[in-house]
Amino acid sequence: MSDQEDMVALGRWTINRRLLPIKLFYFFMIAAVGDLLPFIPLYMKQIGLSSTQTGIIYGIMPFVGFLVRPIIGALLDKFQKHKLGLILCILFSGVFYMLMLVIPSDTTSYMSVETKISCNEYDSYIHDCFQNQSNECPLGFESLRLSLNKTHHSTISNLSLSIHGENSSAPYSVIPSETIDSYPKTSCSVICKPITQFPGEVCFTDQPELKQCLGEQTSPANLEFMIYDILGSTKEVIADRQVVGNLECLDFSMHNVTVGQRKYWNMFCDHETEFNCHLKCDLGVSEQCVTKYAHVIRDKFILFLVIYLFANIAFAPVLSMGDAIAYDILGDSQRGKWGKQRLFGTVGFMLFALSSTFIMYEISSSNKEIDFSVSFYIFGVLCAIAMISVWMMSVSGNISSKNIMVHIWSVMKHPQIVMFLCVIFFFGIYTGAIETFLFWYLEEETVGYFQVIPGLCLAIACSTETILLFVSGTIIKRVGHLTCIYIVFVAYAIRMISYSFLDSVFGVLPIEVLHGITFGIMWATSTSYASIISPPGISGTVQGLLGGIHFGFGKGVGSLLTGWLYKETGMRWAWRIYGISSLVLLIVYFIVNKTVFKKSATEMVENQRELDVATHVHTEPSRGKGKYKKDKSVTTNHLNEQPEIEPLVNGTEEVPMATDSRNKV
Repeated sequence: MSDQEDMVALGRWTINRRLLPIKLFYFFMIAAVGDLLPFIPLYMKQIGLSSTQTGIIYGIMPFVGFLVRPIIGALLDKFQKHKLGLILCILFSGVFYMLMLVIPSDTTSYMSVETKISCNEYDSYIHDCFQNQSNECPLGFESLRLSLNKTHHSTISNLSLSIHGENSSAPYSVIPSETIDSYPKTSCSVICKPITQFPGEVCFTDQPELKQCLGEQTSPANLEFMIYDILGSTKEVIADRQVVGNLECLDFSMHNVTVGQRKYWNMFCDHETEFNCHLKCDLGVSEQCVTKYAHVIRDKFILFLVIYLFANIAFAPVLSMGDAIAYDILGDSQRGKWGKQRLFGTVGFMLFALSSTFIMYEISSSNKEIDFSVSFYIFGVLCAIAMISVWMMSVSGNISSKNIMVHIWSVMKHPQIVMFLCVIFFFGIYTGAIETFLFWYLEEETVGYFQVIPGLCLAIACSTETILLFVSGTIIKRVGHLTCIYIVFVAYAIRMISYSFLDSVFGVLPIEVLHGITFGIMWATSTSYASIISPPGISGTVQGLLGGIHFGFGKGVGSLLTGWLYKETGMRWAWRIYGISSLVLLIVYFIVNKTVFKKSATEMVENQRELDVATHVHTEPSRGKGKYKKDKSVTTNHLNEQPEIEPLVNGTEEVPMATDSRNKV
């Protein structure tokens, strides 16, 4: 059927009936991706999974996709049931992702309190600043004390002691024993993040001051302890009270803190360090600022892992099979139109990533508690519409693929290609860190977080990625492939280090503009550069490895490594480590290219010329007619192996390789 026969007039618009199902598939399937998948780490955090558990789960899944795609592709090639296979994969993806909603979690309610704690070699104290008469949530520490005292109609004597000097001393106020017994014993768990640039090591001890830590020494990155009697263990230091306008700042001495199963009298730091702290205090005496906290025990973690594993097995081949079917429908004569079909997916991703964020914001009861269920339901509906669009497709039944894995050892013989793939591996690590933990970090460690921030970040990132992908060819032509890769290193360094210094959550929005460089320019340059440095016959293998190493191994290692760094160093230092490593790798790669691979420059130029000639369609006038005919005399291996550059959305898709449904790794 010709294009003219496929066209249907609809008012002022004309629609290609044959290509319409492809557009609908990309729009609704990738819209489903944007609606749910970027928010899965936040959902995991909300149901109680730790950063380490999240890193493990997200670290495993890219490897699963790497293994599953070629296996399912081979099965579909053998039975030529690509259409049915795609429908079933979408169906099971929707089912397993929605099953995550039924995972039970033990929910505990607590009073949410936020304050600051300062410590040094001589003491530690709570430093609480608040607006007079402020009853906003979360509570400040003084508001918590007032609430507890008001509820029980009791007062606590204050301690007149200045705690900011090494040799300071003052008389203690003595509280009668009957008063001590009368006030409520409210317990609070304390989680602190350092805000000092270079925090000191923390020591919990019974010593009166820190000379040598004889108790428990711990990293300040993720400080956690308990105070089982918040009123009895903290006393206001009257001498340190400050009032500036409507802002009042109070200091409270802090003793009797519990780490693990051991109680210590003091908490010290080897130098002055300040922390932002979140207290979760028992209910029963006050119902102010109640927040629900979900914690997942080991068995439930395993249940989540199993469900998420099956969801990823089902989803892994969906987009690659969709690409293969799309190329089959387009045929050789219209392969150049693939990008226009895929663009509908980019639009769907942006629309639903942003709209689902606002919907969750509107239906959620508080700024800290997000109701993710609506995103899961929308995901199921979008998957159902995507299945209908696949059912509408007309597939030839002649989709086939070649196994690129047999050529891997041939690739390993080329040091320049191996070095380049190592660079792509590190880019994958950075991508995995951002996709898994950026929103988690923004929620925990920045001021002013609210629920629409993830949607705004995704919209900005997706927009800049799309724009730079469209102009990437011009940029690469003007500055060169290697220069573009060097620019990506610099952009990653700026992006990561900028994350580490964020105070206000809105500061992340201009940083996300760099996603256009760190992904859009990076991927366009990588696919093009890989085709140039690849000798004839293995270009397809290199392109397949490119996607597998970045989206599979790189992202997997990035998620695992970042989960560990989050726990050991804190996320701010994890971002800094990644930023510094990007600059170090830039220097190493630049030196290697200028020394070791300098002799390969001439060969690269020849490969580029050969590729340019091969991909150029020569035309000449036909005799006696004003038409042109194709000159098929110039062909090379690169012509058949060169993939088209794909506009990617948030790292959820790879490069299409002709009509290959199993080699998309």
